[in-house]
Amino acid sequence: MRKNDARKAAERTFLEDRGRITNKEIAKKLGIHPATIARWKRLDEWDMKLVKSLNKSSEDDVKADDLYAVDIRHIALLNERIDMYLRKKELLPSEILSLAEAKYHLMMCMEMVNEQLRYPFPDDFDEETDF
Repeated sequence: MRKNDARKAAERTFLEDRGRITNKEIAKKLGIHPATIARWKRLDEWDMKLVKSLNKSSEDDVKADDLYAVDIRHIALLNERIDMYLRKKELLPSEILSLAEAKYHLMMCMEMVNEQLRYPFPDDFDEETDF
């Protein structure tokens, strides 16, 4: 398998498993070193692609006033990934990096939720209020 094909396959595996698979598990499937998977994940921003793909797939099912629920699902997914690493007795440097990245993305999701709460959708405004 060419390196570029392996990189695409690794990303596809990560996205299909909704980010719940570890670098080590992906590496084992593809016969690649886990540090390589971690580097690809960071360089290609798999976590952001995961969040976008979840948002894209749920757009059809979610109305505009229910975007808050979508963000909560993203936060829950990131939290699951963090918990998966924390259950381990020892962490590799690449897994520590993954934890840090997951925390960063979790914080970004929290900011998005806070922005939505701060500036509600126009339907949420009282129609009788004059501005």
